Amino acid sequence: MSTEVAKTKKIKELIPEVYRPVFGAAIFFVLMMVAFIVSAPEVFLTVGIYTAIFLSLPLFTIVGLSLVYITAAGEIDLSFPSIIAISALAFTWTLQQTGMNFGLAIPASLLTGCACGWVNGLLVTRLGLSSLITTLGMNFALVGLTNILNNGVVRGLTDINDSKIRAILVGSWGPMPAQMFWSTGIAIILGLIFHRHRFGIHVKVAGDNPEAGRAMGVNIERTKTLVFILIGLCSSLTGIFAVLLNSTFFPTMGDGYLLPTLAAVFVGGTPVTGGKGTIGGLVIGAATVVFIQTGVVAAGLDGYWTSFGFGLVIVFSLIGHRRFSGKLTR
Repeated sequence: MSTEVAKTKKIKELIPEVYRPVFGAAIFFVLMMVAFIVSAPEVFLTVGIYTAIFLSLPLFTIVGLSLVYITAAGEIDLSFPSIIAISALAFTWTLQQTGMNFGLAIPASLLTGCACGWVNGLLVTRLGLSSLITTLGMNFALVGLTNILNNGVVRGLTDINDSKIRAILVGSWGPMPAQMFWSTGIAIILGLIFHRHRFGIHVKVAGDNPEAGRAMGVNIERTKTLVFILIGLCSSLTGIFAVLLNSTFFPTMGDGYLLPTLAAVFVGGTPVTGGKGTIGGLVIGAATVVFIQTGVVAAGLDGYWTSFGFGLVIVFSLIGHRRFSGKLTR
């Protein structure tokens, strides 16, 4: 047995299987950050770059958390960018129509997102449609509906800049943006549910062996529907935060989330085969993806290299997971 193989085997023996994806994602993140610091120390050794990154990182994290659930349940959802947009429109429109009443605007947005997720869940579980094709179609449909309802208008919300709700949700809490604390709390709650609660077990059973789950009394259809609703809920939260951060709604605000968020899920160690997932890995994966978007430019490369960087990150992270986590990501 070679020395390299022996070291890898020893690492696997020391680290419990459930933590191996997180370990692999963390190793890759550290190596990536070292490379960025070496290439652009004047950028990555200053506080300002991290403050800027922490503004957008929570948004990718929140929606990515729900994608861990749906992937673990053996399904996929490609409609979340359009749910972000239409939920943000519901939030913005309600604010404008009610004189900046957040007590009505936030529930309106959350209900819109949950309703979209519920429709996706029904189409997949009740009609037996492919989640990949169904949510892809819904993504186009909801994008079209958003433009029909909004007529392509960019809606400014400068009146909310001094509101207390905005300060609480996206203001600065000391040196950190408030949304970092909110996303951390959401990650802890969803992590506990995923790894410790009965619902999390049902989600993994639905993706691993649904027939055995039904034999044990697990309502697989309801579980999957609830996961689609969770995606709608998290997408609407992301839309709310995005509108508050920019004090503006624009119809394409969900477009930039699709590939980076999916990359964060898989970089974090959640396999496409269902039955397994990692919340901690997702958080690290989201940080990896967001740092790439900034690091590529900071390193002196054109923004066109970002997609190339995403591709390399996904491939190399999968290699790392394969090495440290056995067959987890196959």
